Formats: sequence, C-alpha cells, structure tokens
Amino acid sequence: MKRIVICNVFAVMISAAALCAQETSGATTCSNATLDGAYGVNISGTRPAPSVLPNIAVLPGYIEQAIGVVIQIFDGQGNFAQIDNVKGSISGITPNRPGSGVYSVNSNCTGTYTLNNKGVPFPIVTQIVIVDSGAEFRGIVVSPQPVMISANGRKM
Repeated sequence: MKRIVICNVFAVMISAAALCAQETSGATTCSNATLDGAYGVNISGTRPAPSVLPNIAVLPGYIEQAIGVVIQIFDGQGNFAQIDNVKGSISGITPNRPGSGVYSVNSNCTGTYTLNNKGVPFPIVTQIVIVDSGAEFRGIVVSPQPVMISANGRKM
C-alpha cells in the first residue's frame, strides 16, 4: 500500500512538472506594442483626500476610500492618454479629468506607467502585469507612497 501511494505521488509530481514546462515554453513575450488601443479600467483603494467638502471638518490629506472608472488609450509605442472619473468618500467625484503619460513594458509582461493628471502636482506611478496576451492588465500604484490604489484594465 505504501509503495502504491509513493508511486502515485511521484506520478502526480512528474505530471505537474511536465505541465509547468509546457506553460513556460509557450510563454508570451511582451513589449510596448502589447498595450495598444483603448482599455476600460476599474480602480479602487485608498488615497489622501485631494480636497474636502466645506461641511466636513477634516484636514486636507485625510485618507479616503476611492473608486473610479478610466479609459486609457495606449499608442503601442510608450505613450498613453486617459479620461478618469474618480469618486472619493470625502472629496466627492472628479468627473472627466484628462491625463497622459508614458509606459514601458518588459519582455516578461511586467511594466510601469507614469500618469500626469490635470490638477495633481506629482506623477502617479503604477506597476503592471499584462495578462491574456495584452487583452488585460492588473496594476498597483507604487508612488506616491500613501496611495493604495489597484487597477484592472480590459481592452475594449
């Protein structure tokens, strides 16, 4: 009985290793051209409030929940433009805010984009992972430090 269990475990391990080898050999190579066209993006997380409503007694920069939808248009060469609609739990909604920036994609399908938004005095840097051969990406804001926003984009 012990020998059968050991043989079965060994067979499962060999099968898993073969499957991993197949997936690795068919790996996708990415570049800036992998992100090309319009993506619908959903964002959510926390950030310092950019402004406060007059009837709420909190200091500017108080941490708030934020959600939003964005259209990002990548040119396949390292530049993008966007329009976002973001709602903060303290600051309210910022509708149709334009932004633009640059991006860089590594061959392993990771990358970075840097956004300059109108009215924001600093760039927003997001680390991304491209999935499904460029049909989608996942990202997290890495700078500025207090911003804890994640992004999920899907090609339109």
